[in-house]
Amino acid sequence: MKDLIAAIDLGTTKVVVAVGEKTELGVKVVAYGETPSKGIKRGRIENVRFAHQALQEALKKVENQLNMKITKAFVGIAGQDIKCISPEPFQIQRKDFESLIKEEEITDITKGTYNMIPEDGYKVFYSVPQSYNVDNYMSVSEPVGMLGRNIVARFKLFASKENSLRMIKSTLAMSNIEPIEIVLEPVSSAMAVLTDDEMEVGSVLVDIGGGTTDVIVYHHNIIRYAGIIPFGGNSVTEDICTGCGISAKNAEIIKKSYGCSFSDYADPSLKIVIPGIGAGSNKEIQAKTLSRIIQARMEEILEAVCWHVEQSGFKDTIRSGMVLTGGGAKLNNLSNLADFVTGFETRIGEPNTMELDPGSCDGIMDTTAATAVGMLIYAFKKMEYENLVITDCVKDIREPEKTEEIEETVVIKTGNNSSNGGSESKKEGKKGRGWLSGIGKGLKKVTKEVLDGESLFSSDSNEV
Repeated sequence: MKDLIAAIDLGTTKVVVAVGEKTELGVKVVAYGETPSKGIKRGRIENVRFAHQALQEALKKVENQLNMKITKAFVGIAGQDIKCISPEPFQIQRKDFESLIKEEEITDITKGTYNMIPEDGYKVFYSVPQSYNVDNYMSVSEPVGMLGRNIVARFKLFASKENSLRMIKSTLAMSNIEPIEIVLEPVSSAMAVLTDDEMEVGSVLVDIGGGTTDVIVYHHNIIRYAGIIPFGGNSVTEDICTGCGISAKNAEIIKKSYGCSFSDYADPSLKIVIPGIGAGSNKEIQAKTLSRIIQARMEEILEAVCWHVEQSGFKDTIRSGMVLTGGGAKLNNLSNLADFVTGFETRIGEPNTMELDPGSCDGIMDTTAATAVGMLIYAFKKMEYENLVITDCVKDIREPEKTEEIEETVVIKTGNNSSNGGSESKKEGKKGRGWLSGIGKGLKKVTKEVLDGESLFSSDSNEV
């Protein structure tokens, strides 16, 4: 069986499960399933039981496609409990300074960052080296192979509240899923939608989810900064509910069908009719009014993106502009609004066809699938770069073939005229040796017969 890798995205609006394999043409997504989310708010699990129910539904869809059971997975983490931290540089004095710096030395330095406690109740789950100073050589990106007495290492640490991590692991445990690695979701999305050139020359990825918007800054192929904005697509829906006086269901429908994030492009003559609730009359909404409501919230989100880019300290290094992805990026004319508000050239990011096998299943070439697909790309790259082998993410659940049933004769003694004190009665039956042996139809079947007017099995006897 080919080695398959599974990825799980526990999002605010939907739970996604994807399974892929590595081929000569790239990552092939062989199964994909999603279901409406439950028990998750602003990227954080609040009710483990509800989250488990949603995960089970998504797992069932994928497992039915594969006829296999998922047992291990890469799992995404996001939400407002995530912090990006810049700790003090790590300084190491080498004892054997006349030897070349080895990979193991740098790995040990990185591992040490995971033991930091950045804040009470937080735990580091992702550490990204930024640069190294080796003696008088400054801002070195690859110290392995150099000579030096002192190494100064700078990192960006990503930490989450320990309770958030526990909630994720508890949700997975209820579905008997072992987490291979907890992956920062904007990193996964970047793997799916950013090109190598964009990561190198500098870019901003904005992943607009249902509950939160994730911002990540890349430069020289290194994650330089990540931030979380506590608003997303659901905030737009709530604004439409309040501004138009309609239900959340209808607000979501008209947002997806008629929503325009830049009112300058909205059709002033278009009127949207919403069916009344109960005895209420129909409600009429102008597309221009709807667009103004959407634009107000999206401008707020984009202005927050600008603030995070300023905080990163890498604004002046961003040469390739901004990429928008996630479900919220599907709003009409959003890239035009982003150009206007942020000053960056902007495009909408769907999973990169250069990374994917064209034989992948339907539904993955969409901004809403970017995180799950990106996790698979991340997983296979990690396996390649770190020479890792990850197996048994899925297990075959097909029924094995049943073995042939073999006829056997059961001889039962009765206490009459036999030479050993009883008569023989031949009972024909079948003994199953298949996978059901011991239960159900695998049990021996013995038909009762009557000899001399008596049942072979009295009320107080045991069945043979």
